[in-house]
Amino acid sequence: MGRFLLFTLIIGAGFSLLFAPWIAGLAYVLNSLLQPQYIWFWIFEGIPIFRITAGLAILGLIFALSQKKADSEIYKDRQNLIILIIWLWMHLSHMLSSFNGVPVSVSPELVLGTINSIFIMYFVLLPLLNSEKALKYLCYGFIFVGSYYVYWANSAYINQEWYRFANGRLKGPYGSPYRDENALSTLIVMSLPFIILLFFRVKNTVFKGLVLLSVPMAWHAIVLFSSRAALLASVISLLLMASVIKSKKVNILIASSFVIFMVYQGSLLIGRTTETIESSRVETNEPINPRLISWEAGLRLIPEYPIFGAGVQMFEAATRYHFPGKTPHVAHNTFINFSANTGILTGIMFLLLIYLPWRRLKDAKKTNGSFDDTYYYGTVASSISLMGFFVCSMFLDLIIYEPFYIVLVINLIAWKGLKKTVNTAEIAESLGKH
Repeated sequence: MGRFLLFTLIIGAGFSLLFAPWIAGLAYVLNSLLQPQYIWFWIFEGIPIFRITAGLAILGLIFALSQKKADSEIYKDRQNLIILIIWLWMHLSHMLSSFNGVPVSVSPELVLGTINSIFIMYFVLLPLLNSEKALKYLCYGFIFVGSYYVYWANSAYINQEWYRFANGRLKGPYGSPYRDENALSTLIVMSLPFIILLFFRVKNTVFKGLVLLSVPMAWHAIVLFSSRAALLASVISLLLMASVIKSKKVNILIASSFVIFMVYQGSLLIGRTTETIESSRVETNEPINPRLISWEAGLRLIPEYPIFGAGVQMFEAATRYHFPGKTPHVAHNTFINFSANTGILTGIMFLLLIYLPWRRLKDAKKTNGSFDDTYYYGTVASSISLMGFFVCSMFLDLIIYEPFYIVLVINLIAWKGLKKTVNTAEIAESLGKH
């Protein structure tokens, strides 16, 4: 039955090329975000679902262009130039690295292959999904994926599936990109703005209640993953949402709920921090947090290779060479990863990818828009989502984290649409005065 449903969905996505090519792009996004082949592996066994959905999305772009349903004007935005610079510089860094051939834990070819796929699909999705209808379902798709993993995490706890836990922390689905609990908790953090702001779009009281109920469940999932970075990111996201939510009652409800929740559940994370400090006292040669070693090593590596970096995925090799005796670690910071591995230019470009949504959020707030407007909702939710991602990226290596690039797609499409809407309204108002 499961495989029959899967083939039905694939065939349906194929037929959509004829009348709504954007559906093929949405199918790719849902597959890439959810990674269902690692959840229902018995259904997807032997089916190259990534290649199928990616191929359908590429065909979707071709069909959309032929039907004049794709707007290639969106390629002219500077965000895309930043992506191209990062892409080019990573390949140059790899070719010019003095550490080529040195054994590393993760192959640089694997990282480059992954980034190639992510960036190709980024440029496929932009014009393909550049419409209000596609944007709406993109946002709802992100809500669906985030909500599913909130359910998945809480279900593991309620059903006492302790085999999914390691060292007291819930792990992601085996073999998936979300196997690392920090990666999965980052996805939930990124979905929270879409979920919470949905409250102002739905009219049904039951749906509003479900939205509110999902928020503490998401916090509980983050606690189960024991991700301090994700918890901090969720706090920052809540503060940003409070600045755009006009209802004081909703802000007070969310804030008080978070405080009450942390009083009862936050002890788990505090306990983990205490254990880390205690272990450092027993192991006197070990730092309180190995990230401190990584950050120090990374910041000292950047001046050594300022232009092209040490090479893609060569952080550990360069650390061993320049700082012998130190325990080699990954960067544990996305900016440092970009800067130390592939040059300070890519690090700056990454920060620009964060700055652009920040500016868009500030400008969107000036419009006094309504969340009923899909473009306003998409701009605000995706901008705050990216700020949450940025907080997580301060503690994690997320250079090939595809949800980040997918939300960049949402953010750019929503912002372009919002600007057109505002400009049209201003023109209409101007005409009305004459």
